[in-house]
Amino acid sequence: MSYQAKIKRYLLILQKLENSEYPSAKEIIQSISEHGLKLSDRQLKRDIESLRFEFGLEIQYSAYHRGYCVETSKTVFPYFLKLLEFSQNAELLSAYLKQGLDISGILDFENYNSFKGTGFIQNLTLSVFNRKELILYYQRFNSETPKKYVFHPYLLREYMNRWYIIGFLAENREIRTFGLDRIIQFSETGKRFKQRNQKKITDLFRYVVGINASVDDKPVILQLSCQPYLANLLKTLPLHSSQTVISETNNEVIFSYKVVVNYELKQRLLMLSNQSHVISPQTLKEEMKQILSFAQKNYLF
Repeated sequence: MSYQAKIKRYLLILQKLENSEYPSAKEIIQSISEHGLKLSDRQLKRDIESLRFEFGLEIQYSAYHRGYCVETSKTVFPYFLKLLEFSQNAELLSAYLKQGLDISGILDFENYNSFKGTGFIQNLTLSVFNRKELILYYQRFNSETPKKYVFHPYLLREYMNRWYIIGFLAENREIRTFGLDRIIQFSETGKRFKQRNQKKITDLFRYVVGINASVDDKPVILQLSCQPYLANLLKTLPLHSSQTVISETNNEVIFSYKVVVNYELKQRLLMLSNQSHVISPQTLKEEMKQILSFAQKNYLF
């Protein structure tokens, strides 16, 4: 069976475990068959063993519940699912291209540049794990020549269909974010660095919308009032993972978020401003008023 089919099986097994409470082997096999794949009980056990030993996922069988469950951390499991989905889509695209098929009429990517730089992900991930100092050549969109940086990588992050590497400049420990699509090349210096701020970085970006933040930033509680149509959209596509509903009527839904106030958050709030408004914090509410007032002046002519 092809690698693509195996990845699809893995993904379907994990999605069933995520969306069901202690599904039995029979229920998992039935769910997979509904997606056009045949799977025996023996093959299911082999796949689960592979997910355990090859990827370190803690999939356990409960004799009491007569079904399987995932005991892997809730902060890790969604990322693994995301990577499997990414891998499946890449394999599907590769298979079509190898057959010489013209897929331009049936696949329309939001931005083909979103694939640029993704080839760096594997090596950058290893550099993060091994704490390897990098020499990185990076060309900004408004620059004609690349600039050299000595960089300590800490975190790979996806935002708006682009990948970024976040870390510190070696010379002054300033936090920096580099888009992978703007990296010309990079290499390891042979030196290892001490990860003094690893927890601080990961904790910080847990509350960040986008890719810009300072180590001094602190998350705030944002309350957002939304009209029903927008609220239904946000329920299916949350603005941030911390999103919770704190009140709901026929005319208004109020969401709460724990987030860092940065440029990307304000841009996202502006995109939603025709059907929502910030309730708190007051400082952000006043800033959004000023931004919208200034924007209105651009349409007076």
